[in-house]
Amino acid sequence: MPDWDTFAVMVGGVGGALVGLLFVAISIHAKQIGDSPSLRHRAAQTLVVFTTLLLVAVVLAVPGQPDRVIGAELVVLAVGSAILLIRLGRSAEGTDNTALGALLKRVNPNVTTALGIALTGVLLLAGARWAAYTLLPTTCIAIIGGLASAYLLLTKLSD
Repeated sequence: MPDWDTFAVMVGGVGGALVGLLFVAISIHAKQIGDSPSLRHRAAQTLVVFTTLLLVAVVLAVPGQPDRVIGAELVVLAVGSAILLIRLGRSAEGTDNTALGALLKRVNPNVTTALGIALTGVLLLAGARWAAYTLLPTTCIAIIGGLASAYLLLTKLSD
């Protein structure tokens, strides 16, 4: 996917910045997060979403990889992310009694992110030339969902 290097750089930069900012926020509230299993899991879930974006960028940025290899890497990344996000999501349930929290439970951008990455990988494995374009909405969902999750985490800390 030679034309996707700029996208990879942008997503990698966004993912890296968001991971860094999340670490700063977590370190400021480390005691509160450490004392609450649900907040720890919410923080970890948000970290997985942002790290997944970063890893997607790494996969896309490796030069000379055939589309099928990228597809296989994305499927593996999606499966690993989905397992982590689902387990952490179950552990973090009950922490969000707000309208935004209820919306995130129904729409679940975390699982949607993993499914979008898996879909892109499967389409690349199948040889679909347009497969990479499914990363655009997936990336937007991941960023918005991760930011919403971080917002909920930080507002819970101020309670």
